[in-house]
Parts: sequence; C-alpha cells; structure tokens
Amino acid sequence: MNWRFVVCAVWAAVSSTVPRVLYADQQACETLVAVSYFTVPLAVEDQDDQQVQRNISLEFLKTLAKKTQLSIKVDAAEGQKALAEVRSGRVDLIIGVSLEPEKDPRLDYLSPAYAQKTYRLWLRTGEQVSLKQWPELSGLRGVRVMPPARLIDFDLQAQLLNWPVRTAQSLQIAIAKVQEGRADYVVAEQQSMQQYLVENDLTRRFEAIDPPVETQRRFIAIAKDSACNTAGLRSTLNKALAQLVETQ
Repeated sequence: MNWRFVVCAVWAAVSSTVPRVLYADQQACETLVAVSYFTVPLAVEDQDDQQVQRNISLEFLKTLAKKTQLSIKVDAAEGQKALAEVRSGRVDLIIGVSLEPEKDPRLDYLSPAYAQKTYRLWLRTGEQVSLKQWPELSGLRGVRVMPPARLIDFDLQAQLLNWPVRTAQSLQIAIAKVQEGRADYVVAEQQSMQQYLVENDLTRRFEAIDPPVETQRRFIAIAKDSACNTAGLRSTLNKALAQLVETQ
C-alpha cells in the first residue's frame, strides 16, 4: 500500500473526528451538573440546621445560574456520595464544602466563600477571659446547644484539657444556664446568638470574646476532572460569586 495513501487516510480520519469531539464537549458543557454536600440526617434533632443550610445552598446555586446565564442541574447525590461523584469528574460542581481540615486536591475551590458561620464564646458582661491561650478556659464550665457543631480546635482542647462542657437542648436553655450561674460561658454561632439577645433584650448582659472559636466557610468547588473545568468558566463563576456575596 502506498505510504502517501495511508498518511492521507489517517489525516482525513483525524480531521473529521476532532471537530465532532470538540462539538460533543461543547454540547456536554451546556449544562453543569451540581451536587450538594449537605445531607438531611436521619436523627430528627439533627435535621433543622442541615436542612436550612441545604436549602440556602440550593437557592444560591439557582441565583448563581441566573447571574452567569449558565444552566446548572442539581443531582440528587448528597454527603459523601456527592463528594465521590464530583471527585471522579462524573459531576461538575459541589456546593457546601469547606477548607477544613484541608483542601481536597481533586477540587478547584471557587472564591470567595458563599457562606460562613462564626462561632464565639459568650460570657456574662464584665467577666474577662481570653482565647489567645486555650488553657485560660480551664476550670470554667461551658455549655453548647444540641447537636453541638464540630469545632476542630475547641473540641481538641476540650478533650485534651478535660474541660467541663455540657449540652443544652436549645439556645434559650444554654443562655439561662449562664445567667443563673450554672455555667460560665456558652459556645454559640454569632448571628443566631446576636439575634436571640436582641429579641430578648439581653445585649447588655452578654459579650463575646476574641478571637472567635472558629469561622467555618462554605465553598462551591468544581471537579478538576470535569470536562467543563476551564480557566474561562472558573473566572466567570468567581466574578459572579464575588458580586453575589457583596450584595448579601
């Protein structure tokens, strides 16, 4: 067989295939598939906060899609299953992931975070305590609301230093314990605590100490193995995120 004929045949096959492949990729990326890291727990007492965060996240995805004029379809996978799907590249986006304890190397995190929660220690006004050195809480009695949020540094120090930290069924009960002297401080999310104090005229009776116990930021991430993951797409999503977060 003439070698020129072979070369021409191969070139014709390649040149006719590449455009089709590119077109297929473009078609596939017309709709981004997203999953939520948040899942609804089986235990009833754990459901409220997770369900609220999940709903907020899914609404934010809708707003992001509208802002970028991208089609974003939400898949049913949640929790660890959702994480596995996006790590594999089978889906494009995941919402609700954090940087703690470290970044997932299989994800490109979009910036800025779309949501965050700041947890602080709240004491009776005038009682001086610092968090600059964790041992300063030794001997003090703490209270947290059920189910207690996972706070990496605080939980570690409480375990290592054997801090007496009890739980309460509601923020109201936790605050009452501190007011009555049955506890010295309450660990609470800043926004929820401030709202409760304002609504119950208690702002002068409690104060937060610095620095915060922990700030938990939630991100949207795109799979590194996603066929849609391009610098242009990440730039579009990052710009839209920045604008949406600024107006929140």
